[in-house]
Amino acid sequence: MLTALLALALLADTTHFVVLNHGRPAGEMLVLAAGDTTIVRYHHYDRQRGARSEARYRIRNREVLAGEAWQLPLYGNIPSPFPAPNDRFEVARDSVFWGTTDSTRRGAARSTGAFYRLRSGTLFDQAVLARHLLAQPNRAATLLPAGTARVEVVRDSTFRIGSARQRARLVMVYNGNFPVPTGLWLDERGEPLAGQVGWFITVRRGIEPLLPAFRAIEIAFRDAQGAELARRLAPSPAAAIAVINGDVFDSERAVVLPRTTVLVRGDRIVAVGPDVAIPADARIIDASGKTVIPGLWDMHGHLQHITQSTRSLSDLSQGITTMRDLAADTDVAVSHRDRAARGEIVSPRVILGGFMEGPGHWAGPSDVLVRTEAEARAWVARYDSLGYRQIKLYNLVHPDLVPPIAEETRRRGMRLSGHVPRGITTQTAVRLGFDEINHAAFLFSTFYQDSLYWPVMRAYSTVSQIVAPHLDVEGADVTAMIDLFRERGTVIDGTWQLWMSSRGGAPLGLGIPSAPTREIAERADANYLRMLKRLFDAGVPLVPGTDGSDLRGELELYERAGIPAAQVLRIATYVPATVMGETKDYGSIAPGKIADLAIIDGKPHERIRDVRNVRQVMRAGRLYESATLEAALNRR
Repeated sequence: MLTALLALALLADTTHFVVLNHGRPAGEMLVLAAGDTTIVRYHHYDRQRGARSEARYRIRNREVLAGEAWQLPLYGNIPSPFPAPNDRFEVARDSVFWGTTDSTRRGAARSTGAFYRLRSGTLFDQAVLARHLLAQPNRAATLLPAGTARVEVVRDSTFRIGSARQRARLVMVYNGNFPVPTGLWLDERGEPLAGQVGWFITVRRGIEPLLPAFRAIEIAFRDAQGAELARRLAPSPAAAIAVINGDVFDSERAVVLPRTTVLVRGDRIVAVGPDVAIPADARIIDASGKTVIPGLWDMHGHLQHITQSTRSLSDLSQGITTMRDLAADTDVAVSHRDRAARGEIVSPRVILGGFMEGPGHWAGPSDVLVRTEAEARAWVARYDSLGYRQIKLYNLVHPDLVPPIAEETRRRGMRLSGHVPRGITTQTAVRLGFDEINHAAFLFSTFYQDSLYWPVMRAYSTVSQIVAPHLDVEGADVTAMIDLFRERGTVIDGTWQLWMSSRGGAPLGLGIPSAPTREIAERADANYLRMLKRLFDAGVPLVPGTDGSDLRGELELYERAGIPAAQVLRIATYVPATVMGETKDYGSIAPGKIADLAIIDGKPHERIRDVRNVRQVMRAGRLYESATLEAALNRR
């Protein structure tokens, strides 16, 4: 088999694609075609992680007859002998047969237009599906083993590259009933040119100069989708809204005010109390048996161009009325924030944190790479001019730049947070000017700094997985760290659930045993929960963030750690407003404040899991039904 593949590689017509991370090479895709056989080899590096895969297709007269896919180790050599494929299929007359590593061989009749979707996600795989859909009479097909898909051509244009012309079509592939499609660019033959906008994008070599034009066209399409959703979901106007008979959670004192009325006019709360006079023109919302809470905050999110039609609706349906972004492309972030503020998209309010990284092979997904003090200060000024509220530093920022960045942010009234740059400890970062630490993993990896370097660069997350089960969380070193946080008022944005239930990893040569066992995982979980409780008991400010996970699960971990539910609810509402200096307008339900609140069927101040029962949510006086927002996503 290997000899045949080598011969094919020598005879094949090869098309080269590059994977770009904000314009920087981060991987490649090779498409080797000879006769009926096409081999697709893909890899990309994303910090200390990434993807590597291979797929092989048999295609005759543009009809896909068979395919195999492998997920391969990102680093090191491919195992020998070559492993069995993760997925495979074959068309045989009027049937399709398939088998994966987690299932036995299955088959189905080959109905007209049916298409087996190989478990591989490269641009080439997407193009194969799109080309099949475009060839169908209604541009739709049944997918095997399950599902449906359809395709829409959004733009068909001819672009100029130097003296040459390139025809390109932006197509959107819709999966099932989910309304947000996957985009890609095809040439006049239906071959792939580029993937959709993202932190990493695959593009045919030589087409790179067209990416800015491709990006502008796609983002205009996505923005139009977001605006259309907002028009469709716009709440009925009301002169005033009175939420009556509900138990109102006083987030400043972490107590409940029984059977209290909240009166809203415009985007502000105008009265709160048991005997509020209700205007005749007010819309009445009876919250009997329910709890009215201030809007929840997610203090660690990441905006993408599709967020306005996906995550934003989901977050708002869950009672999240403020989201803090801690790394997004500047054009996407500013546009989303401003359109959300104007009510042009359905979204929580957005606070922006500016992302800054250092140069290097392992640099994170950003075009903001700072090498000198002048560059760093200039970027702080740039973010400040755009209305950003804080700066987030990343892994490769040089430690020498931390003090001037801290000075510049303080001078401008901004906050400084981030990953702890390699070369310094978490405690040193705080002493140099960090106001906040993003990710609880740094509270563990900081005690084994050498492990980040030897013998190759390792991610702090990998180190923390191995350290967490074995660290003495009650020890003097941890106590000294927590004491420093308390003295400096350092905020911890832990994103705790990202690190829970790890299953260990490869030994680091530190004399620390690591094994993927339930016992090790349970010890790690217990240490994370104990660390969380120790921080709370010490009075260290805590703010909840998801980093793309689930806020409700995050809050449940706080309660599981031993923090009373009412205090958890306060951490999710009032504490973030305090940290961001916004208690004048946000964080609690009081006259004069912005009307951000949620109505919950249950008692989340007694059982934090009841935050899963949001029935209605109000953002700046606009009242949405949670079920309506969820239905708009068509998630089944």
